[in-house]
Amino acid sequence: MVEIFVAKFFKKVTNDVYVVSFELFKIMIPTLILVKIAEIYGLVGVLTNLFGPVMIMMGLPAEMALAITTTMLTNPYAGIIVLASTPGIEELTVAQTTILASFILFTHSIIIEAAISRQAGLSAGATIIIRIFSGILFCTLLNSVFSTFELFNQIAVLNLPEMSATPNLQQWILDQIKGLIFIQIVIIVLITLLEILRIIGIEKIIRICLSPFLRILNIGQSASTIVVVGLTLGLGFGGGLMIKDVKQGLVAPRSAVGALIFINLFHSLIEDTAILLLIGPSLMTIIVIRGLFVFALTFLLIKIFNNLPIDPYNKFLFSRSIRNLIKNLN
Repeated sequence: MVEIFVAKFFKKVTNDVYVVSFELFKIMIPTLILVKIAEIYGLVGVLTNLFGPVMIMMGLPAEMALAITTTMLTNPYAGIIVLASTPGIEELTVAQTTILASFILFTHSIIIEAAISRQAGLSAGATIIIRIFSGILFCTLLNSVFSTFELFNQIAVLNLPEMSATPNLQQWILDQIKGLIFIQIVIIVLITLLEILRIIGIEKIIRICLSPFLRILNIGQSASTIVVVGLTLGLGFGGGLMIKDVKQGLVAPRSAVGALIFINLFHSLIEDTAILLLIGPSLMTIIVIRGLFVFALTFLLIKIFNNLPIDPYNKFLFSRSIRNLIKNLN
């Protein structure tokens, strides 16, 4: 019996590792090549100058702009590799890595996840605006608090692959291979951990802990179940379930909007957090403090949006597919 269970466990983990690795590397490898081309042609400097003021406002060096942009357009794994080769990364304090990790958690994979949210009911434009605004607001507030009270000023302990400071093309290729092997090891460890947590019922524990908060946000039972899935497994899974339930009429469109705002700002709690612990942030800040901020902000946004007239609400928040669905129901 035990042998059968262990065999099934390893079969599932191996299959998940293969699927996740294939999908991630399919995006990451072309992205890393494009980043190198951008560096060769001086586009990195342009990007740094463009986003530098925002980075500085959040207390980060302007050079972090490339890693953050990469993460926004792709995923945290690609951002980690770019970050490892960013000049000055070894000088970041825990305060700065906490701010950096927080902003990545708010804005990573924003284009792909906005598309998922659009199918589930929340417009892509609203998703992108809310996530970027929330990230900048939270990180600016963190920077202000950390600076005022001189918190987390020690140099962060990084667990990233070592990259050459000024590599030639051959060394750069070797660095990227090393980085991809490092990411592959991280994926194996994370997926194994996630499967163990699934077996011991982590979703039930999170659902119990979140239940009072979701009731305050007026997120219904059907939508709250999807929120828990999004928190544990990511927006792709939670959004996918939301798409199905909204189209079947099991979740009201406005309840879907509230749930989608929440899981856009706070999702894939285990996997994404574990990845970003590699840069040495404050765990309490990126989970507990960020979670309380997201809850308060979601509550405020839902209150504001619910007081909007119907037409502006529908136009700004509902995706076209949901507007059509409502029109057909009426």
